[in-house]
Amino acid sequence: MEYEFLFVVDGISVDDDVAVGIIFDEFDGLLTRHRGKHLLDVSESGDSAIDAAHRLVVRLRRELPKLRLLRLDPDLVGVADIAERAGRSRQNVLQWVNGERHKDAAPFPDPEGTVGRSLVWRWAEINAWLAGIGEGVGDAGATREDALHIDFMLPRWQQVLDDGLPMVRFVHAMPQDDRSADRAAVAELLEGTLSAPGVLEMISAFPRAERQRLTVICAVLPDRLDAVVSRIARDETSVILAYQGQENGLYLTPVTARDVPGSRPVSELGLGPDATVGDLLLVIDNGAVAPTTPVAFA
Repeated sequence: MEYEFLFVVDGISVDDDVAVGIIFDEFDGLLTRHRGKHLLDVSESGDSAIDAAHRLVVRLRRELPKLRLLRLDPDLVGVADIAERAGRSRQNVLQWVNGERHKDAAPFPDPEGTVGRSLVWRWAEINAWLAGIGEGVGDAGATREDALHIDFMLPRWQQVLDDGLPMVRFVHAMPQDDRSADRAAVAELLEGTLSAPGVLEMISAFPRAERQRLTVICAVLPDRLDAVVSRIARDETSVILAYQGQENGLYLTPVTARDVPGSRPVSELGLGPDATVGDLLLVIDNGAVAPTTPVAFA
């Protein structure tokens, strides 16, 4: 899914023709200046707004090393702004706000606050509501909750890149089910482990195409390996599979969606199409493959 972001930025200027050209040519974005504040309007695809922002930070750092993303601009809009963007009258918008139209739809979003005597909303939340009634405008944006998370993580993500390390993102091997809490526990355990000296440097050495971005798939032993493979994005060569063994020890296994130098094809390990993460753990514990050897699911 495509997401649109409006970042408050520093480190580059609208007077820098090279930077402006890169933003337009490489990102189809726009850099503007308003009251001394630089705003970057840019879109990116991802599984979620947070994932899309994660990807953007890496891409922007590669192309514009001096750029610093400070925070997301909430892009606040009033009734008149909503009417203009949605191509509707102010009366129509007020009917939406008051619940007089589309009564079968989700409630109209709560306002972000007031400016003077007028209510204002986050445009991303309004646009999501409009999409729910079939009248969305352009790409989706970050909701309030996602925006807060992105704003919190931006300094951390960029500091990691400053240190020459990859940005790590966590995904679950399966969508919501009765084992989701166990996968979340794996992610929580791993987050603590990554803060230990040398751990991130160690797993950063695993082979992968994108050196500045590292995906960790959190799983439990009954999860099928084909579900793990389905979570590897098209633009990723390899990921790290994280899971806990029978004694609750944390295992980190590099897995790839295709053969890479030094990897072991899963077919050589005797694992069939119905194999699970637990089956892979048995193979590793039996010494058939070293824990640091990438397992290829070509």
